[in-house]
Amino acid sequence: MALRRSQSHGKMGYSESGSKLRLIQIISSSDRNTLWWMDAQLKMAGPAAFILILSMLIVPVTSLPCPRQCTCPQATEVHCTFRSLLAVPAGISRRVERMNLGFNTIHHVTQTCLAGLRKLELLMMHGNDLYNIPNGAFRDLMSLQMLKMSYNKLKEINRHTLQGLWSLTRLHLDHNRLEFIHPDTFQGLTSLRLLQLEGNRLQQLHPSTFSTFSMMGHFHVSTLRHLYLSENRLTSLPQKLLGGMPQLENLFLHGNPWTCDCRMKWFADWEKNSPGVLKCKKDRAYPGGQLCFICYSPKNLRMKEVLGLDTLVCSSPVITSPDRPTTQEDTETEVMTLEEFKGSFGNITLGLTDEHGNKVDLECSIGEPRRESSKVSWEQVNPLQLAYNVSISVDLECPINRDNYERLWRLIAYYSDTPAHLQREIMLTKEPVPSYRYRQDLERDALYYTGVKANMVAQPSWLMQSSVDLQLNRPQSTGKSVKLILSTHLTQTVEPELERRHRRTWVMIENTNATRTVLSVVVGSPAVMDCNVLSSGDTAVRWMLPDGTQLEAPYSSPDNRVSVLSTGRLDIKAVGHSDSGIYYCIAQVSDDLTVLPFRLTVEESSSPPPLGGDEMAPTLVEGFTGVPLTLNCVVSGSPDPEINWILPDSNIVSHRANSSRALVYYNGTLRVPESRLTDSGYYKCVAMNQHGVYSLATKVTLTRQLGAEIRPLRRMRPQSASGVNTRVKAPMEDTEEASGDDEDTQEEVPSSPSSSSFSSSSSPSRVELMKRRRGQSSSRGGGHPFRNTWRRPAVPRKPTTTGTKDKDKKNTVEMRRRINVANKNIDPEKWADILAKIRDKNGQGNTNITPSSTHLTTRKKQESTTTASAKQTQSPDNIEGSTDNLHEEEEEELYTPTTVPHISTRHTTYTTDSDVDTATNHALFTQPVTEPVTSVP
Repeated sequence: MALRRSQSHGKMGYSESGSKLRLIQIISSSDRNTLWWMDAQLKMAGPAAFILILSMLIVPVTSLPCPRQCTCPQATEVHCTFRSLLAVPAGISRRVERMNLGFNTIHHVTQTCLAGLRKLELLMMHGNDLYNIPNGAFRDLMSLQMLKMSYNKLKEINRHTLQGLWSLTRLHLDHNRLEFIHPDTFQGLTSLRLLQLEGNRLQQLHPSTFSTFSMMGHFHVSTLRHLYLSENRLTSLPQKLLGGMPQLENLFLHGNPWTCDCRMKWFADWEKNSPGVLKCKKDRAYPGGQLCFICYSPKNLRMKEVLGLDTLVCSSPVITSPDRPTTQEDTETEVMTLEEFKGSFGNITLGLTDEHGNKVDLECSIGEPRRESSKVSWEQVNPLQLAYNVSISVDLECPINRDNYERLWRLIAYYSDTPAHLQREIMLTKEPVPSYRYRQDLERDALYYTGVKANMVAQPSWLMQSSVDLQLNRPQSTGKSVKLILSTHLTQTVEPELERRHRRTWVMIENTNATRTVLSVVVGSPAVMDCNVLSSGDTAVRWMLPDGTQLEAPYSSPDNRVSVLSTGRLDIKAVGHSDSGIYYCIAQVSDDLTVLPFRLTVEESSSPPPLGGDEMAPTLVEGFTGVPLTLNCVVSGSPDPEINWILPDSNIVSHRANSSRALVYYNGTLRVPESRLTDSGYYKCVAMNQHGVYSLATKVTLTRQLGAEIRPLRRMRPQSASGVNTRVKAPMEDTEEASGDDEDTQEEVPSSPSSSSFSSSSSPSRVELMKRRRGQSSSRGGGHPFRNTWRRPAVPRKPTTTGTKDKDKKNTVEMRRRINVANKNIDPEKWADILAKIRDKNGQGNTNITPSSTHLTTRKKQESTTTASAKQTQSPDNIEGSTDNLHEEEEEELYTPTTVPHISTRHTTYTTDSDVDTATNHALFTQPVTEPVTSVP
């Protein structure tokens, strides 16, 4: 093959060896015989043959293009990663075997973009923006072995999504948004071995979700060996889900909010029968270096490993209070299981005889096949056939009278420890149903041979195999019912093509984290229970009431009080106490049946029931209005109970449905943000789960806070009574300097609207001026009260008084120097004296009380300041509030209540809105202080 030619052959100037290598690369996927023929032609004819062959290859070369946005290292490979593609590129060769479209922005896939790629074995579309995949998009990918759709935005997968992927062995759907997988999605994918579903939003799975083929239309089996269900929202798994995976090697379940109650008690037995299958996530960031299958609820089992728990039980709720400690009792749940609703698996008629002349006829019902004794194995015979073997054991329950019981006991009592092995002899009848005669196998039962014969008619008929074993279940047999165990072995061949065409029937009731299966209502209120059924079609829905009555949907009672819609919803218009109990929603399609229990609790009101028996008196709680009311409800139970609160007005609130007046946290605590007198009454905590209910009432008594009657209800500026100055000033130590702003400000003297004659109060002090400024700034903007918070007051309106001189008609507002006033420390003893005086004088009723924002000082300073104030009242200028005549020592003092004579003036002073706001702030946050004085006419 290493053939070379001289470059002197004409103008072509080529190397035959190099050219031939390029040709071989171009047609690397062609038949090797073609290459040998080409090499022979080159050896014989030289350049002429080479040109001829090259012309023949022009058409094949143009039929293997590489998409413009991609690279093709080989003719069978296409790489298009990180190309910002919006769709699958066009022009992909049908001979491509491996294609990588990962890390783009592909947001849709059409039914034709992957058409004709029958040789494609690897397809990677991870890291895109795919929301859905149209049905039939993969129908031509019959050779595809690995499909990677990780890190997309897929929400649902149905039975048509994966149609055509019959050779698929590895499917990666992790880190999508999958919420639901149809139970027949993987039907017919008998080559599937690995399924990656980590990081999705799955909350519920059908028992047959991952089955890939069925045996006898009843046993659903999965060929999976590696299953990743971690980091989803699953709370429990159906027992049959893992029971149908006999070849499972790796199972990952960590990172789900598992509820460790009686629904998962089967898992410990499964793990013993499948040791080492459950795997943990290896990561040093977790305690112990790994994250395993741990519980999320109930509260007492949170963060504990499931495999480390002895038993998983269900229990009714119990409320614990500090003064009434209670313990949770182990009581058997009254909720019926799914097996109790299922009918018999089939029926069988046995006519038994032996060589001693004993004879008995039995008509028995067949129970569900035993999972622990059912063993399944299979092998791929060829791409078109799959051979499986299964061993099955079923329980037979046979009613019997006393006479037949004695004969049966003599006939089959030998075979309670070891079974009687029966071989099929002849067919007795073929129509309407087949029947066979069986005889005991002498070679296998040589030690206990009694010549047992049996005429057998069974439904389903596939139980009558060529060899069956019959054994007495002595521990469970009684004088009225005999239990037998029938075992057999089946071998059958399945054609995957037929499995793909077969549409399996299924049904399930939606039971996600948002499904309400417990609810409490008050007598006379309506109750609604939603039973959302998903199925393959032709669903029969019925409800079983607490008294055992069953209602087929749709249904309506004669008085229209109870109705069942075709969608499965149960409505009760006005509930009574007799409606309390457990309701069962039952849905069935063919032989697939599912049940979801609901519990309804009917309460009379929030008041506790009459005391008697085990009833407890309500808890007493006292408090004040205006402050938040918080009531705790500490509950235990398995699963975690749902907590409802019944308010005094009979309204019901929970963390699912809060009101504007009250809210309930996830831990069951009730909080009323702002309590009122009308909130007094009984509050009842009702804790419920599917297995029971517990309630506890609390009596709340609210009263007004002491002193609340003197708190001003309206926003008013402090006003002085006739001849009374209510300002209180106290000497305090400087701790912090005020703003350094030296600008002059204007302040107005408030007038008393209650007086018919105009009067003015004494001049406001510099301390009050500063505090007014602080109050204005804090009430308007909420900023810091010491940082340049002064605002120019509103311009006063022109007075409207008449009969005075022009100069008296003007508002007399003098400019005042702004002084530095600091925050002061308050003497608690003097503040107590102020409060005592307030209480004494509130009862007199002859003094107008105005709140103040300052405090008392010592008696010595009271006398000095009183004298100073009396001097100021001698001059009309001082009455207007001027501070220019104050002595230096007076500026450093803060004053106590002073007596100011009532002096009539001939001018009117108007109060701005800003002054009202400032006064209101003082009124809301200070205590009223007054000092009785005598008014001077």
